Amino acid sequence: MSTSSVSETVINGLRHALLTGEIDPGTKLSQSRLAQQFGVSRIPVRDAVQALVAEGLIEMIDGVPHARGLSILELQELYEIRTAVEPNLTQIAASGVGRAETIQMAQHFDTMANTTDVVEWLDANASFHALIYHRANRPRTIELVDQLRKLTDRYLYLHLAVIGNVEHLQEEHAAILDAAKANDGPLLKDLTRKHLETSHEFIVHYLLACGDSEH
Repeated sequence: MSTSSVSETVINGLRHALLTGEIDPGTKLSQSRLAQQFGVSRIPVRDAVQALVAEGLIEMIDGVPHARGLSILELQELYEIRTAVEPNLTQIAASGVGRAETIQMAQHFDTMANTTDVVEWLDANASFHALIYHRANRPRTIELVDQLRKLTDRYLYLHLAVIGNVEHLQEEHAAILDAAKANDGPLLKDLTRKHLETSHEFIVHYLLACGDSEH
């Protein structure tokens, strides 16, 4: 396996552990222990840590990597930015969404409806929305949205795996798919905004119920 392939494997494995809470938020990360866990040298682990610092999943505290914690304040900021950006992006993209995109969106919709694997659901969800976003031809905005989504997925994982009661997400996805098929920009904008707002509200209620805003 090439050096780049090894690094990518470690990045994906560490990202999965951070996303799913396998590594608790706030945990101090030992690069030597991670190297032993993945069966690699410290070099790909160092590369993985640097990549995930850039994604915002790891933060450096006094020069030591830690799994980024969860907080209501961060969650609020993430959703404020996403709500300011993504609805407009979908409206811009609407006229360019064609049959190929909606067929693939329907496939991802079916995956979300049938899978019991939360990470698979999150991947399908990201791909579902990206099929619209990429028709906007706004690469810098899409890059920003992708980064924000990766950070938000840690919280959305709670929604799916811990909170449950996610039927409304599929109902919202169905409405978004119908609007995409109709190339209805204003409706897509409104549905995307509501979709983000409802997810935000569910997760905030969960974090408040934990009794600790920093969780």
